[in-house]
Parts: sequence; C-alpha cells; structure tokens
Amino acid sequence: MSESQNRAILESLLPSLGGELVSSLIPFLESVDVENGRVLVSQGAEGSEIYFLLGGMFTVFEKIKINGSSVILNTASFPGPSVLGEVNVLNETTRSATVVAIEGCQCFVLSQGKFDQIVSSKPKLAIQLLKAFGAIVSARSANFQNRVRGNILNDSRSIEAAIHKLGRYTGKVSRADDALDKKLFSADLESVSYISF
Repeated sequence: MSESQNRAILESLLPSLGGELVSSLIPFLESVDVENGRVLVSQGAEGSEIYFLLGGMFTVFEKIKINGSSVILNTASFPGPSVLGEVNVLNETTRSATVVAIEGCQCFVLSQGKFDQIVSSKPKLAIQLLKAFGAIVSARSANFQNRVRGNILNDSRSIEAAIHKLGRYTGKVSRADDALDKKLFSADLESVSYISF
C-alpha cells in the first residue's frame, strides 16, 4: 500500500484525530509485516504495544476454566483495518485474550516507549489517542453486549418470554410503563431493537 493509503486507513481508524494529528503520529509508528499464523498478543502476557492493522484477518482465543478443566474459546474473528491492544494502554493490565493472524497484513506498531515519547513531547496527541482508544473500547463493549443480548433473545416467542429469559442471565428485567419511559429517556432516543414477533 502507498503512504497515502496507509495514512487514509489510520485516519479511518482514528477519526477523532483528524489528518494533522495522524500525520504527527506516523513518525512514532513502526511498520511491520504480519505473517499468517503470527500470535500478535497472548492472554495473560505483559505488553502494551498497540497494533494498527491495515488489513488481514484475525481470530481471538480466550482460555477459561470450567470445573477445573481448561477450555479454549474462539470468541471472535475480525478483519482489518482495526486497532488491537488499546485496552492495555488504558488499563495497564495483562492481555485479556490471544489474537492470531489468519491472513497476513501490514500493520503499524506503537510501542510503549514511543507512546511515552508522545506523552512527553506531544501531549495533545496523547490525549486524543487516549480518547480514541476509549471510544474503541466503548464501542466494542456495546457491540459485545448487544450480540450477547441478541443471542439470549433470539428464539423468544413473546415479549414476556424475552423478558423472562433475559432476566435469567442479566438480573432483573421488567417492562417499564410509559410514564417512567418518558421520565428517564428523551423521546427521540433510538434504542437497540433485538427481536420482533
């Protein structure tokens, strides 16, 4: 890909930065070719590199225990362009899953050392990056929550059955009356719609 194509992908991944801040980010990034089968991040590992995946295809694995037995979940697959590793910059925790490239691509890597340089020399860029990473995490969380709710509600045959089923998994669920709805939410709120009967 050309430099202008790479810049355009970065701008699409970080739309809140705009072209000027993306241009000031690029010198801090290392270009890396990711080959098929490469493990980019491993669950439980230390690490805070952020990957700006310009293409490719990736799969996510998570190891859990059920009654003392290890189980490996294949929790997601996703295509690039995408951002990977932003959670660790925000939370300073270990990696929450293992991500493997199943189709190679080019990517940019922002190391912890380079991010620290941005914090010192370009605080406005650092703040905007953190805001962008927070927005990515928030969007992923909302998408996951919507997917889980959709899967739970998928085969419900009535609103009452859906409320009962959702309540078994998430805690108390009840149908709100119109007065409470009007008090709590604006009239133009577009809520997520899960099923139709």
